Amino acid sequence: MQTVFLGIDLGTSGMRLVALSELGEVVGKAERPWERPWDPPETNPGRWLRTLKALLGQLKTELGHAYSIVALSACSTSGTVLAVDGRGIPMEQAWLYSDGRGQAQAKRLGIPSSWGLSRWLWWAESYPERYQESYLAHPADFLLGQLGGRKQVTDHTHALKSGFDLETYTWPREWLSQQGLNPKRFPEVVAPGAVLGTVGSEWGLGQEVLIAAGITDGCAGQLATGASQMGQVSTSLGTTLIFKANSAESIQTQSIYSHLHPDKTSWWPGAASFCGGGILPHYFPGGNFQALDQQAQANIPTGLVSYPLGQPGERFPIVDPNFAGFLPEEEKGSPRFYAALLEGVAMVERLGLETLSAQGIPVQEPILTTGGGSRSRLWLSIRASMLNRPFALVKHPEPAVGAAILAASAHWCCSVQQAVERLVQVKHYIQPQPAWVDPYAEAYQAFQARLSHFSS
Repeated sequence: MQTVFLGIDLGTSGMRLVALSELGEVVGKAERPWERPWDPPETNPGRWLRTLKALLGQLKTELGHAYSIVALSACSTSGTVLAVDGRGIPMEQAWLYSDGRGQAQAKRLGIPSSWGLSRWLWWAESYPERYQESYLAHPADFLLGQLGGRKQVTDHTHALKSGFDLETYTWPREWLSQQGLNPKRFPEVVAPGAVLGTVGSEWGLGQEVLIAAGITDGCAGQLATGASQMGQVSTSLGTTLIFKANSAESIQTQSIYSHLHPDKTSWWPGAASFCGGGILPHYFPGGNFQALDQQAQANIPTGLVSYPLGQPGERFPIVDPNFAGFLPEEEKGSPRFYAALLEGVAMVERLGLETLSAQGIPVQEPILTTGGGSRSRLWLSIRASMLNRPFALVKHPEPAVGAAILAASAHWCCSVQQAVERLVQVKHYIQPQPAWVDPYAEAYQAFQARLSHFSS
C-alpha cells in the first residue's frame, strides 16, 4: 500500500480534495462546487463538514486499497473568519472576506475591509455578550479541529489578516485591548505544517493520520508552484494577475504585503493587479479563445500597446483608484485587437515584476506561472518573449496540492521547503521567441512612455 498525503481546499466556489503521492503525483481527487446562492454554502460550516465527509467517501473509494492516507492539511480563503465556542462549534455563519460587515471598523482600524479583523471587531461591538464566549477561527482551523486537531489554534498565514504581528510573532495584546478586543478570544498561532493531532476514528481514515496546521489558499498556491526559495517568483494569470515572490525582508507598501514562509526562513511579498484574463470575455463574450489564438497568431507582434482594464481602478503595479488603463488603437473585436490585449497583459506582468525588483525583491529565472491564462501556449510565448525570460509550468499548481505538501512535511518530519523540493515537478518550460524579443522590447518602451503621461 502506497503512502499518500491529503490536501483539502475550502474555497468560496467549492471544496476540493487531492491525494498526493510521495512522487508528487495526484493519484486521486474529489470536488464539489457550491450551489444554492440564496443559502450561501461558503458561509455554512455545517455544510462544509457534510461536504467534507461526502468527498472523503468518494476519495477513499477511488483510492481503494492501493493507497493509504497518512497525513492531511487544509487551506482556505484569506480574510474569512468565524466565531466558535470552546469546543470549536460555530456560533454563527462564517463571515467572508467580501462580507460588508465590518467596513466602518476597518476604516477606524486603518486596515482593508477584506481583513477578518474588521469583522471580528464588528462581532465584538454588535454582540458583546456572545463575543465573550467565542474564539476567532478561520475555515481551515475549523475543519482541522473537527477532524481531531487541537482547538483554538491557527497558522501564521491565516492569522495575518486577523491582526497577528508576524515581525514579533505575537498578537499585539495591548493594541487589541485598546480597540475593545479581548486578546483571550484569539487563537494560538503556529507555523503551517505543525502537527496538531491525529484524525478521529469517526472519519474512517484509519489510525494515526496526522493533522498538519493549514495555510491560506494563496500561500498554498505558492507552495504548489514551487516558488518558495529566495529569487523564485510565481505569477498567476486568471481573471486578475497575481504576483508572489520571496524576500529576505518584509515588504509592506500601499500595494504589496508580505506573508511569512512556513519555515520562517524568508518573507513572501505578494501583490495583485486588476488587469488579467478577465479582459478577454469583456471584449469577446462567449468567444472560442483557442480559435481566437489561432487567428491572432498572424498579427504578432502587433506593435500596439495597452494597459487593459475592465473598469477604472488599479492596485498594482499602478496604484490609483481612478486609473482606467488604455486599450489598443485597433478595431475592437478584430484578431489584431485580441492579440494586442494578450500583449498588453504581458506588459503589465513585466511592469509588475520590475516593480518588485525595484523594492529589492530578487527575481530569478524561470518565472513560475499558473492560472487559466497559462493554458494558452500562444499567450505563454508572448509573456516569455515580453519579459525575455523563460517560464515554467508545474504539473499540479493548485492550492489543494500546497495543503498536501504541508501534510507531507509533517509526515516526513522535514521542513516545508524540503517537502516542496521533493514533490513539486515542472511539466515544461516556455522559452522566449527570438523573433519577438526585440519588437516587444520596443513596444514595452512605448508602453512605459504612454504610462508616463498618466503620472505627469
